[in-house]
Amino acid sequence: MHIPPLRLSAPCALLAATTLFPSVVLAHSNLAFIIINGSFYPGFDPRPGRSNSPSRIAWSSANPDAGYVGPANYSTPEISCHLSAASTPAHAPVRAGDNIHMQWNGWPYNHPGPILSYLAPCDGTADGCLSVNKSQLRWTKIDNSEPALIQQDEGPPGQWASHIMINNNNSWTVRVPSGLKPGPYVLRHEAIALHFAKDKGGAQNYPLCVNLWVTEGRMGLEEFRTDKGVLAQELYKSDDPGILVDVFRTMTTYVVPGPSVAPGAEPVGHREQRKSTSVRNGTPVRVVGTKTVAWTQETGGVR
Repeated sequence: MHIPPLRLSAPCALLAATTLFPSVVLAHSNLAFIIINGSFYPGFDPRPGRSNSPSRIAWSSANPDAGYVGPANYSTPEISCHLSAASTPAHAPVRAGDNIHMQWNGWPYNHPGPILSYLAPCDGTADGCLSVNKSQLRWTKIDNSEPALIQQDEGPPGQWASHIMINNNNSWTVRVPSGLKPGPYVLRHEAIALHFAKDKGGAQNYPLCVNLWVTEGRMGLEEFRTDKGVLAQELYKSDDPGILVDVFRTMTTYVVPGPSVAPGAEPVGHREQRKSTSVRNGTPVRVVGTKTVAWTQETGGVR
């Protein structure tokens, strides 16, 4: 499918509600917050001295430089939700078919690459996604950001999905599949920077996870299947064509790494991507068996 060239403006300023760095100078990044239907949910900031809300829905990680996971960790659970990632008891309620805005802390313009999203069900637990074993989560891809390479009309590396994100206030919109059955899920959202990917081991993965409690969407739809998901340790190899790639040469196509987008997924196209806007603080839930309770200081707390 041909997409006409996009003329992107300079990166927009981020929302004033957060303390963020301009994407033109930021080397590393994290999820600042998540917005669902106008409701604001805090992310996790791994940098030293940062205060993280106990009601955050984002998994924690042990990367104090807000850095990346490299190909050396592709065969380990570290590639699932970042280095030493740990879940949280909080889940954001969302309907099947809703859009989720993943607001990054910033992204360097000279770090081109794809934006990917996966879902994994949290089956067999009494606390939703809190006590899941990340090495056993099976991921189903719901967004490939295809075509991740938009065009190179003005020369390599050209314009990529990462530039679409930057142009939309460093936000990427993910749609929960309308046919997804209710229950607890982990949403794995990932940017891959390819500016050093010419050399083996040079790709930089930023996998970041948040907990969702999905409720019923539109009735009568075919069920979105998540039973054929892939372990994180099997998603990528260091010599995959979309991982070991020289983005500073002329390219006509780019092979997005990982499995294909699952049937029934509903990726939000480049031209439908929008800046995130929040109007209220969201109220996360804690999962107790097959039910949820609204988050309060009494029911909250992190592991």
